[in-house]
Amino acid sequence: MSTGYQLMRVLGPTKWLILFAIGLSLSWVEVPAVRVGAVETKPSADNPTKDPFAQQVRPVLAKYCFSCHGEKKKAAKLDLASFAAAKPQDWKHIWERVRGRQMPPADQPQPTAAERELLLSWIEGKFAGHTLDGRPDPGPLPPRRLNLREHMNTFRDLAFAKDSGRPRRTSYTNKPDGSVNIYQAVIPPAEHPCAFVARHLPQDTTDGRFDTIGDNLSVPPFLVEKYLRCSKTLLDDVLNAKPSVAREWPLFTSVARLRDGPLPKDQTQRQAVAAYLKDFASRAFRRPVTAEEVKKYVRLYDTALERGDDFDSAIRLPLQAILTSPRFVLLWADTPAGGRGKDAGPVHALDDYELAARLSYFLWSSIPDRELLQAAQQGKLRDPEGLELQTRRMLRDLRVLDGFLAGFLCQWLQLDKLDRATPDAERYAPYFQHNLGELMRSELLLFIDAILVEDRSILEFIDADWGFLCYPLAQHYGIDPFPGKKQAANVPPAWYRVKFADRTRGGALTSGKVLTGTSHPLRTSPVHRGKWVLETVLGTPPPPPPPDVDNVLKDEKVDGKRLTVPQLMARHRNNAACSSCHQMIDPLGLAFENFDPVGRWRDRDEDQPIDARGALSDGRKFDGVAEFKTALMARKDEFTRNFVEQMLAYALGRRLEFYDVATVKQITRAVAADDYKLSRVVVEIVKCYPFRNRRTESAGPKEDKP
Repeated sequence: MSTGYQLMRVLGPTKWLILFAIGLSLSWVEVPAVRVGAVETKPSADNPTKDPFAQQVRPVLAKYCFSCHGEKKKAAKLDLASFAAAKPQDWKHIWERVRGRQMPPADQPQPTAAERELLLSWIEGKFAGHTLDGRPDPGPLPPRRLNLREHMNTFRDLAFAKDSGRPRRTSYTNKPDGSVNIYQAVIPPAEHPCAFVARHLPQDTTDGRFDTIGDNLSVPPFLVEKYLRCSKTLLDDVLNAKPSVAREWPLFTSVARLRDGPLPKDQTQRQAVAAYLKDFASRAFRRPVTAEEVKKYVRLYDTALERGDDFDSAIRLPLQAILTSPRFVLLWADTPAGGRGKDAGPVHALDDYELAARLSYFLWSSIPDRELLQAAQQGKLRDPEGLELQTRRMLRDLRVLDGFLAGFLCQWLQLDKLDRATPDAERYAPYFQHNLGELMRSELLLFIDAILVEDRSILEFIDADWGFLCYPLAQHYGIDPFPGKKQAANVPPAWYRVKFADRTRGGALTSGKVLTGTSHPLRTSPVHRGKWVLETVLGTPPPPPPPDVDNVLKDEKVDGKRLTVPQLMARHRNNAACSSCHQMIDPLGLAFENFDPVGRWRDRDEDQPIDARGALSDGRKFDGVAEFKTALMARKDEFTRNFVEQMLAYALGRRLEFYDVATVKQITRAVAADDYKLSRVVVEIVKCYPFRNRRTESAGPKEDKP
């Protein structure tokens, strides 16, 4: 009989499942929402002219919008002529489309910059009018389960890793031969000691881009058995290991000391076990547990001994009970649905341990270490300076690799999706012969990590004059001179930090992984490349294509010549159903047309000169990728705002709503004032109001559901 089933037998299956269901119910039950009335702008009876909407906003809507969204024609069932009194949340979609220059459509007259700003500012004023009893709305913090990465990292930090600071010593400095020192760097990836978790638990869905979004992290009943298997595997791997292998593992050494001694002075074995279980549960549950709470786990140990189990079998029962408890599996499930007492208001601040856990799962995707818990115990996290001090310390810790870097930065750049694209093996055989796909991945990871380690400007994701190359990639890209030399086939290639001769290379946009990952097997894809820019750089994803439209470009010839991809796209745009979206997407993707499907530079395609001209939605024109980068840098505050929005959504574990707009603008201004440094984005998010507070579950407007 497995330990998991022994556990249910000892507790009783009904009692155990009820205990688990209590935690799960918090994420399943949809609490009826309370709609808080919006502040409406209405003219007074004695002076009707003082209505900003009638005087300033309505004329702009009438000029550009009422022809499609007015009283006579209600496209998308939207009548803006009678929308002034709508609630703030009802304006959110309109605000997004206007801000992203998706409305009015590109083929229609466009508002001036002043008119667009006027409309956006008025809508944001509607957003600001929403409060909860006079307090800003921080949004909900619904319970959710640990995602797959968090489960792996939390197991690792409980069982295999010492609970102390693990500062990184990566500097990306050159070695004597000119290559880069990649000690403790992001490559080669270290083997995760808890990779087995991915064999037991299903992959997380990432609707909303990130695996921290709570809407995607419910707990279906079939996961209960899988949690039992995961915890059993962990305990088998640790407790059955040879001492010569496991002598540095905290869980192994702690259990061995409890079994074989020496025990703490003046403590019996049972007292030592109780003290250890209290400490282990406190770390696993991310908050101190009381002696009364730990009694049920000690009781499992006692029961196993009474029926004749040896020490190793007896100690496994309470450990597995802790590792499968709802308090371990679920985040944010400890606060009652009604808040902190019957007189609690609609908003309350996170307590010290909630804030510590939120910070550690944001940056490390794992539990707080003892230094962070000690800061929480001493109330230092309530002080903005103390919070920033801990944040910067954690950004310099090794755990950031499996946390913030793998979690936010890689998901923001859609690295997993880029990895799934595969060029045609016959046409691009050298790509596979030299393992270029993996080298391109390492190239991008090194670039991302250098920005993190050196706290560089986030604008360098768009335009940087430096990067990392190894000999096979330099040969593939045609970069000469290159400081490195060809190495033996069985030797990992050395990496060099290089300064590019021009702006056709540098930054994430023109990295080989992005260019290859957004192409088709046999040709480039301006649609995929443009869509990636809209989603990742500008934060204005296009709507999905109509279901009845053929999106496959078919090879065509005119006068015996095969059409280039831009020419095929021009014909595709002639379809009225495709025109409006492709006018927004295609110019961005065509900027990269000088790069072939595997990221090599070319000047001709189908024996015709490359045409990489285009224009952004604001009318700014470019010719080629260098000018395209210049055009994007001219809109750097839009990129910064999108970067802040993406990271804030990842950190909060939810989609952003209309009441988050003011927070995003505040953080964006602070980032611009600090030279757009990556650490400033992180610090300002950690210190912001929604990160440190939560809405009482029964308060607030009903959230938009995707």
